[in-house]
Amino acid sequence: MKKIVVNIGTTERHENLYADEIVVYGRLIVNGIIRAKKIYGNGIIEADRIDAKVIVISRLEADYIAARKVIADEIFCDTAIVSVGIIAKDYIDAEHVKTTRLTSTLSRVNSVEANEIIRLLPKRSFFTAVFCSWFQEHFFLWRHSRVVKRDALAERPNPASKDPMDLELERTVNNFREKYRKGGYRLVLEAVSPEKREMRVV
Repeated sequence: MKKIVVNIGTTERHENLYADEIVVYGRLIVNGIIRAKKIYGNGIIEADRIDAKVIVISRLEADYIAARKVIADEIFCDTAIVSVGIIAKDYIDAEHVKTTRLTSTLSRVNSVEANEIIRLLPKRSFFTAVFCSWFQEHFFLWRHSRVVKRDALAERPNPASKDPMDLELERTVNNFREKYRKGGYRLVLEAVSPEKREMRVV
């Protein structure tokens, strides 16, 4: 198993990069393609194209992203094709996104194809905060658990250890959950029709 680590405070440059696992704590710049099973860390990635199973990173910049799951603080891309879902904790800027579920706070997406769009916005009322907490308890985690269980059955991981990406996903969901409880955010589901799949600002 080939593993590449970019340490904190360092910048690595490559024409193309192929590995099973890439851990980025510093900055990784690739002029061509990054292809890996797992990409994670709290650093920055810049590339022309990224093909990966799971991406968990602080800042992601690419012309084209193809992945199963993406979790990032900031995402900047032209096109993102992500089968399971995208969580952009701070911001996503894209021309076109195709995914099952897109969860974001601030965004600028010209067009999106998704079954669910979940927008996190600052709270407007106590009632909204309470509703968000209830909604997240009964729907968001339920949906997340279904995805996790399905993935676990498909991938058959070692029960003695947890994948770093799964730990990051749990941490992200728990952070959102805590914000709902404190009334810091409200959650908005945007209807997505087959005729017109566009992200609208609420």
